[in-house]
Amino acid sequence: MALENAFKTGPGFKNSFNVESFGLVQGDAQDDPAVRLLLAAGVLADDVVGSMWGGMGIIESVPKSSEATLGAVIRQATETSCNGFMVMNQANHGVVTPNNGVPQFMAGNGVHYYRLGTGARIPLPISAAVAALANGTTSTTSTQFKWDPVAQVIDVATADGISIRLLKVSPSGNMAAVQDATTKDVNWEDKPMGLFSI
Repeated sequence: MALENAFKTGPGFKNSFNVESFGLVQGDAQDDPAVRLLLAAGVLADDVVGSMWGGMGIIESVPKSSEATLGAVIRQATETSCNGFMVMNQANHGVVTPNNGVPQFMAGNGVHYYRLGTGARIPLPISAAVAALANGTTSTTSTQFKWDPVAQVIDVATADGISIRLLKVSPSGNMAAVQDATTKDVNWEDKPMGLFSI
C-alpha cells in the first residue's frame, strides 16, 4: 500500500507539546549572536577542591609559563574576587552520574565561561535579598552584587561588588544546582534564579 502524501502532518497528541514555558536553568547562557563569540575556554586549576559546574563564579588566571595550557587557568571565585561565570554552553564533556544530575568538572578539565563585561545573559542562583529586588521600582544598575562561595548564590554587596545587572527574577520553575552538604552530590532543585547581564 503506497502512501498518498508522505509529507502530510496531523495534529499532535493531546498535551504532548508545550507552547509555554517559564523558569531558568543555572549556567545556561541565553542565546545572543552579539556575545556568543565571546565564550572563553580554560582549564580548571590543579588545586581546585571538589567539582565545579555552570553558573559558578570563577577567577581567570594567567597560566604558568612552563605549562602548555590552552586558555586561562580557572579557579573558584571568592567573596572578594570574581571576574567571570562558568556556563554549560558547549560543555558536552561534563560528568553526569546516577547520583549527580548536574554536569560537573574536576581539576584539569576544560571549561567554558564568560568574562565580566561581555554582556552575556546568564541565569544564576540568588539570595532572598536579591529576589526582593523584583519590586518593579529597583533600577537594573542601582545594586552592586557579590558571589557568595559558601551559599553558591549571588547576593547583595554591602561594599565594592561586581558590576553585573539584574534583568529578571524567576521565583520558581527553575533548575538550580544544589550540592548536598554530606554526600557532595550535585542535583537540580527548584530555587529562585536571577537572569543577569554580566
